Amino acid sequence: MNEIKFYEREYQILNKILNDFKSLQELSSELNIPFATLHSWVEDLKSKGYVDVREEILKKISLTEEGNKYAEQGLPEKRLALILKEKEVMSLEELKSFFTKNELDIAIMHALKKGFIKYSEGKIKFVNLYETNDEKLLNEIKNKGEIFLNELNEELKILKRRGLIEVNEFKKTYIKASKLVRDSIISKNYVIIPEISKITSDDIVSGKWKKYPLKAYNLEALPPIVYFGRSQVYMRFLDEVKKVLLEMGFEEYDWDYILPELWNFDVLFVPQDHPARDVQDTFRVNLPLANLDETLIGKVKEMHEKVFNEALGWNYKWDAEIARRLVLRTHTTPVSIRYIYENKDKEAKVFCISRNFRRDLPDRTHFIEFYQCEGIMVGNKLNFSNLLYFLKEFASRLGLEKIRFKPSYFPFTEPSVEGSVYHEKLGWIEALPGGMFRPEMLNMLGVKSRVLAWGIGIDRLAMAYLGIDDIRELFSKDLNFLRSARML
Repeated sequence: MNEIKFYEREYQILNKILNDFKSLQELSSELNIPFATLHSWVEDLKSKGYVDVREEILKKISLTEEGNKYAEQGLPEKRLALILKEKEVMSLEELKSFFTKNELDIAIMHALKKGFIKYSEGKIKFVNLYETNDEKLLNEIKNKGEIFLNELNEELKILKRRGLIEVNEFKKTYIKASKLVRDSIISKNYVIIPEISKITSDDIVSGKWKKYPLKAYNLEALPPIVYFGRSQVYMRFLDEVKKVLLEMGFEEYDWDYILPELWNFDVLFVPQDHPARDVQDTFRVNLPLANLDETLIGKVKEMHEKVFNEALGWNYKWDAEIARRLVLRTHTTPVSIRYIYENKDKEAKVFCISRNFRRDLPDRTHFIEFYQCEGIMVGNKLNFSNLLYFLKEFASRLGLEKIRFKPSYFPFTEPSVEGSVYHEKLGWIEALPGGMFRPEMLNMLGVKSRVLAWGIGIDRLAMAYLGIDDIRELFSKDLNFLRSARML
């Protein structure tokens, strides 16, 4: 058998993998060679037939923000069981002070499944409490940072459905010296040759280069992936949406994040006992009450309490002090209302893409902070068909062709519509609400023209466009997602 020739660096690697498979990560650490460099050298060894290669696809599992929260505080169902263990029996109303609305629903659902509690006649009673496998897994991942598995067991699948873990596929490559190389090294039937990494002009002129053992180029070897800087994928999507709206003849407008409840709710004909105004759904701001235009206050009061310009009010005692309280803006409709209030009957096409805040329990389709794309069209000849055409055309320009509409209800529009777009994983998701502003509200603002309004759930629209099934990924810090996400 002829002698096999190795470069020094090749021998260094092969000598480490004579008898067993080792991962590239292990070799990189043992030999103190950068992973990207080692990857390139291994491709060389593969092309020469010096190594056997085995690849394994693993699931890399880490906690989401919600998963981290539950690992630290305990799963909602366990916290519920601990509360009931002490109190024995409690009503739903009593438990609301311990949880947000969504979190309480989650706690009850999973506590019932696990047999921690039982529910009867509006009362919840403690039954049992034990450490569950999903809780153990949550703590294990928290302690290790991430774990690698070939497949997800049933508990991990449940944690993934609950949005508590994220799972990414990870390819691990193992190499081992081929039989030919192993036999040659054991029998010492090899020679180590110097490797010339640089040829000078003198070498070429003199012809010395012909005697050098030059490394052959492998044109089929793939280089390691290099990730260049790029825009954050969701911000890029929002820029594209702005571009589409500007092309459709709209102008951009925005306003403050902190508003009096008057502008966030009352002007929009939302009664002061509406559930959306509850502290469970809205962030109140601990600042002094706002100073408001007394003339506007009087008109809003009349609109809510009784007949105003031939429109029927809610027939209750409206409180100006509540209207002066400050909240974090829960939607962008106040921006449109402010524009109408300042510009009255001026024909206009205006939009706003900005952040809003609600006390939602984060899950796959809800987050406490979200973007909304709000807009209005003001004109005497506008009708409901114009609104439907706009929503369909807008979605179409973003490449979303599967759209459907159904009648809906909003306190400040009539008629109203809810448009849905089709998501490959989640099915139909509501993302295109709109309607015509009610005359009660427009009369109060001193506007006689018709106003078409829409408040697109731009986060959900982005989910459909980007093909993701968890709204939290839009704000993800996961580099794998940010590097591979679809760009416009």
